[in-house]
Amino acid sequence: MNIKSTFLVLCCLTSILSCKNSNTTIVKHHKSHEESRKNVPFSDVVQVNNLYFLTGQIGKDHKNGKIVEGGIEVETKQALENIKAVLNYHNLEMEDVVKCTVILADINDFSKMNIIYRSFFKENLPARTTFAANLVAGAKIEIEVVAARK
Repeated sequence: MNIKSTFLVLCCLTSILSCKNSNTTIVKHHKSHEESRKNVPFSDVVQVNNLYFLTGQIGKDHKNGKIVEGGIEVETKQALENIKAVLNYHNLEMEDVVKCTVILADINDFSKMNIIYRSFFKENLPARTTFAANLVAGAKIEIEVVAARK
């Protein structure tokens, strides 16, 4: 190769190798919009590009700071309403949810929970995992979701 050709090849290689990937990942940690949750030691939502990972919600009424009374059905409804409020705050809807994790204090509450759950998710059902574990604050249910902005 002559010097001009070698120089041209080196310039091209340098140009190609020095290009940066323009597909950078954007990660944002969002604090809660609820005044009662402003100082919690976790993010309410972590956004990674168009995905929104929501912190789990229990059946707590954030206005009075107490778990709603009435059993698994009422707690399930409140947890899902809490999720809906967080999604709405970020201009998302329940239809944007692509994955749910449902944690029950008592796996025997599965059928009752599922009736309420179905009233919030009717079409384009998200993938879901359900299991039982000990939950904080005496909660009967905790639900976390991942949503995707379309």
